[in-house]
Formats: sequence, structure tokens, C-alpha cells
Amino acid sequence: MRDFLLGLAFLIGGGVVIAVAQTYPTMPSLQFGPSLFPSLIGGGMVIGGLVLALTRVGQLRSALAGPRSQAASYDYRGLLISLLPCALIVFYILTSEFLGALPCMALGMLILMLIRGAKPWLAVMVSIIVAAAIYLLFSRYLLIPLPEGILLPQNLFAW
Repeated sequence: MRDFLLGLAFLIGGGVVIAVAQTYPTMPSLQFGPSLFPSLIGGGMVIGGLVLALTRVGQLRSALAGPRSQAASYDYRGLLISLLPCALIVFYILTSEFLGALPCMALGMLILMLIRGAKPWLAVMVSIIVAAAIYLLFSRYLLIPLPEGILLPQNLFAW
């Protein structure tokens, strides 16, 4: 039941992301504008949510048709783990201007990897390398300004 509801939540959330992205201004000289990446992410959320919800319809039917006298144990830890990526996105939005995009991305990836059971030394290495790669890709190659924050020098990757 939880997976079905999460699938519906991602389906609706992806639709909202696509709807909001379509309100972004278009650039007449480009074939694509600032709405491209949010629309792609929203489309992925819609597809993923739809697949998750549809694969759990059978379980939902059996849960609703089954005996109601049994006390169902609810997996609160699983629910919290499912909501952790959303909480980390909110953390990034609220703190990236102060801390910078690179440390916020690395910290978010580190937390997700540790929660899923990765070895600490591997989680630290991978989160730092991947966060630096994403930062360089977006800030230097795609020319998307990312917040640098006050912790890192302003010309950290200026080459």
C-alpha cells in the first residue's frame, strides 16, 4: 500500500514539476530553454510513479480484500527512508546559498549511501567525486550558475 501511495505521489509531483516548468520563459534563439531539464525530471517522476503504482495494484487489491481483524504492522523506518531524498532536496534548497552546491550535494549523497548500507570510506569517496563531477558539468560545461557559498573559494575550479 505504501509503495502504491508513493507511486501516486511521484506521479502527481512529476505532473506539477512539468506544469511549473512550462511557465518558464522561452528563448527565441535556442531550440530549448530553461524548462527542458525540469520537464525531463518531471517526466521521469511521472513514468517512475506510474510504474511503481501499477506494479503494486495487485498487492493493494489483496490488502483491501483481506481480513481486517489482523493487526497490521506498519514499517515506519521504510517510510522515513522513502521520504529522505525529498528531505535532502529541501535541505539543498535551504542551505546551498550558504554552504554552496558542492558540499550540499556531497553531504546528501553521503547520507543516502550510508543509509542504504554502503561502507563509510566508499561512501565518502564516491560522494565527493560524483558531487565534484556534477558541479563541474553544470557550472563549467552547461554554464548553469550554481551557488558557491561562503565555505569554498570562489575560484575553486577556475581552469
